[in-house]
Amino acid sequence: MKYKTKNRDWIERYFAAHADERARAKDIYEKMTADGLSINMATVYRNLDRLEEENVLKAYKTAGEDEKFYQYMRPGMDCGSHLHLMCSRCGRIIHMDIGLMNEISEYVINEYGFTIDCGHSVLAGLCRECQMKSEDKKGKMIHA
Repeated sequence: MKYKTKNRDWIERYFAAHADERARAKDIYEKMTADGLSINMATVYRNLDRLEEENVLKAYKTAGEDEKFYQYMRPGMDCGSHLHLMCSRCGRIIHMDIGLMNEISEYVINEYGFTIDCGHSVLAGLCRECQMKSEDKKGKMIHA
């Protein structure tokens, strides 16, 4: 059963508008209070849990992180069939091409006898934009 509240609607709209980003409950709480909404952390967690149960959001943790991160699930998206690339600087999530994923999965199974759980697999690194920002800063420091 879907519970429609202004808080839930705000959270769902936020994630839909930031579909390639991840956020923690704390991040959502801070953004909501900055927007003038009166909310407590328990309500944020309750809404995130419901949205996860309804497959609107996907929650995951990566190695070394104590908190869950949430990401919007676009309608029809099957995150269990591909790997995710996550920018460790800006938090952007990129969904890898499924065709390429089939090749990677086949290689890993044949070479290592290992089956990849794509729904829980995230490769960390830097996205193109963050790499370019780093290069710009390095270039400016060299010429300064």
